[in-house]
Amino acid sequence: MKVTQRHSVRILLLATALVSVFVCLRFADPLNAQQVTTEPPVSRTGDQEESFQSRSVDSDNSQDLVAKSRVDAANLLQLVLRQLVSGAAFDAKVREIVWTTGREVIGVGTYEQSGENTGRFNLQLTMHDGKGKHRLQQISDGRLVWTRSEISDAVKLTRVELGKLPGWAPGSTSEQPIPPRLQVGAWAEMLSTLQRDHDLSVTTAKLKEKPVFVITGQLRDQTRKAVLSKAKRSDWPMLYPTQIRVAVNAEPDADTNFGIYLPVRIEFWSDPIAISGDQVTGTERSKRRLITLVELYSIRPITTPSPERFRFDNVNVDFSNETERYLQRHDAQLTERPSAPLR
Repeated sequence: MKVTQRHSVRILLLATALVSVFVCLRFADPLNAQQVTTEPPVSRTGDQEESFQSRSVDSDNSQDLVAKSRVDAANLLQLVLRQLVSGAAFDAKVREIVWTTGREVIGVGTYEQSGENTGRFNLQLTMHDGKGKHRLQQISDGRLVWTRSEISDAVKLTRVELGKLPGWAPGSTSEQPIPPRLQVGAWAEMLSTLQRDHDLSVTTAKLKEKPVFVITGQLRDQTRKAVLSKAKRSDWPMLYPTQIRVAVNAEPDADTNFGIYLPVRIEFWSDPIAISGDQVTGTERSKRRLITLVELYSIRPITTPSPERFRFDNVNVDFSNETERYLQRHDAQLTERPSAPLR
């Protein structure tokens, strides 16, 4: 019985690690020892003016700085989203590290996208847990987003029909928010979730001696309550992150002149956990725990790939249609509800 329970726990942790890549991404150090503290927010106004518009601040009190940081973070996040969905085609290597209960699970993979509002991308990741390989693939041809996970020979397949989600409205796309159709899957979905469920701030930092912006998202209280209510529990799950930090390139790569505003590092942190007590004051010290670290590296521009590269062939595997969940999220109407599973 105990062996079966341990196996079930291992499978659950691996599933969490794989799914975290594109739903609620959670990857081994803080961003860098040189990082500027996230409180107070960005003080290097000149850098921000060069990158994205900021609301002017009439005074230097902390409330004004926090408000300015939130506006800057929201504006920067929109720039990053646009670079992902509307920018030029590129590919990158992906590394993920997940720290579970006393274990470290490592994954490596690739990411490729067409950009230019096509909605085409291909994310592949293989996780190694010491006892085998477990794979995740998420691929979109601009019409359908397929997600296939394989964990200990158990295969799960889901599909989202992008054609049923709202797209660009008539007019200039540069003046519109990113439509729901382009917010499904991979990094675009992760960043959209970050914006929807977190209070944001932004600061500057150095990552391997290169300047980056760091967007920090703190889980909102109403989101926390909704998670607990849905899970029917009062205690917060240890491996569910409440703080997300995204490092974004502040400059293009010197060799390729490419990559500005692309995410390069994503950290998922826990609630503060008590680590020790001060015997003099009697107070307890606490710190957050890094749950997951995701890194994108070797980013390079590529010639726009053929649409055929993003075709997914479903070979005799039942799948679940998750379109309705996205329609509900974006308050869209569905006249004919999809059924699941499908073939």
